Amino acid sequence: MRGLRAHYSIVLLAVGCSTDFSPKPCSLDGDCGTGLVCELRELQPVCVHAADAPLVIGSSSAISGTNYELGTGMKLGIELALAEQNAKGGVRGRQLVLNFRDDAYDPPIAETAARALADVQIMDGTTPKCPSTTTPEPDGHGNTTPISTTALSRGPNAVLAFLGNVGTPTMVRAAPIALETGTIYFGAYTGAAKILRDTTAGECAKYVFNVRASYAQEAQATTDLFKKKGVPDYKSLISFDQNDTFGDAGYNGLKAAYVVDYGAFPASADPTTPIARFRYARNDDTSVPTQAAAVEAYLTNLLNTNSGVQTVGVMMTDTYGAGATFIQLVRQWQFDGMQTTLDKPNRLKLYFSNVSFVGPNALSSRLVQAGSITIPSANATLPGATSLPLTQDVTVSQVVPNYQSDTSDVVTTYNKLIAANSDTPGFTSLEGYISTRIFIAGLLANKGPFTPDGLITTFESLPDLSLGIGASSGYSATNHQYSNSVWGTSILPNGSFKNQYFWTVGSAIQFYE
Repeated sequence: MRGLRAHYSIVLLAVGCSTDFSPKPCSLDGDCGTGLVCELRELQPVCVHAADAPLVIGSSSAISGTNYELGTGMKLGIELALAEQNAKGGVRGRQLVLNFRDDAYDPPIAETAARALADVQIMDGTTPKCPSTTTPEPDGHGNTTPISTTALSRGPNAVLAFLGNVGTPTMVRAAPIALETGTIYFGAYTGAAKILRDTTAGECAKYVFNVRASYAQEAQATTDLFKKKGVPDYKSLISFDQNDTFGDAGYNGLKAAYVVDYGAFPASADPTTPIARFRYARNDDTSVPTQAAAVEAYLTNLLNTNSGVQTVGVMMTDTYGAGATFIQLVRQWQFDGMQTTLDKPNRLKLYFSNVSFVGPNALSSRLVQAGSITIPSANATLPGATSLPLTQDVTVSQVVPNYQSDTSDVVTTYNKLIAANSDTPGFTSLEGYISTRIFIAGLLANKGPFTPDGLITTFESLPDLSLGIGASSGYSATNHQYSNSVWGTSILPNGSFKNQYFWTVGSAIQFYE
């Protein structure tokens, strides 16, 4: 990324360089002369030098802390796309500038970052316009304090939009600030329904533009996979999830998907948690062993109360460190040679499926580094084998195509840019790149002064850009989610990813194996 950092330094130094001239009124960039663009100055559209009109975009994610790889990947993808467009002249001469904040995947820090990026101005005595401002979702810290009891507005130094913010618990404290101030919240790295895909924000939801499929859609694809593998009913499903709004999004999606594939839960099922649920603490991988032990107890009971082989699907709404630790502990228990009467090696068929947010490449790397475990040659998981790679039967439900095998133009271009900058490719940075490409397409389509409200109709008019991310792609006035597709990939022993299935809304899941 050394080349990209140098590029951005040049952009920042160029901002503000111009010669004096008398601006003239305008409506569109085309009304201005060469090197000039139409922008608002003191609320009036006038022609200004393009060098004086950079488009500043805000982003907040973790590049430090336990889950830093999620933020570094997303930031890399965003920077690749911005640098690519700036090299082409930006947006009719306007350079694209990223104002980035590290929030360490921590909600209070994310909230502070959002306030700074929106240059929040407090409107004393004025009622907030967005329901999400006064009735926020829990953030995982138990914090349900209102974002504000008065209206908030954008300050003079506000970013044009938030782009690619990472995380659900961080989103529930950051997105309400963006919406209350009337700032676009675009391409967040989360599939949560709350605020971004439901009615929580009321009319302020118009500022939200999602790119990726939702966690509910990932859960549906995952449940379709489990059914294909032979999971018989809800008692053979397990949710391992993060103890916050992220985990809630995955679990709620799993419950809804079960009803679609299997029918209603029986009256005997727990009405609140009909599917067994085990939760670890965010940013604390040391909380995983206790949950793994609880899962082992649950599986022991399943084997004790049933005969024959038990096929179990584990949906994991997690991050890479917690996920790798959990899989390793459960597999070690399965093949520890204890509880021989249960015949765990032969009677348990376990399938693990992680949601896309896990950080697929980081998960794969950790599982490969953890290696294999010794197993008896007489086992049902890998008949005849004496060792089992910890990647065995581990799936990730991806929301972008497999960059290792896909040949679409957007993936091919991404891989070339990654190679040219000597960076390592990955699913998270590919998502950041694709989201930013779509965002830039909206900027290029906007012909007048750049304002968040002006961009709404521009984004809503964007057609399918033929990026190769599913047939049902695009925005409209009634749809603010660009993609509705999920690519299932299995992790191979060498850490690479094999295409397993393709799922898209309105069609049956397609399996490649």
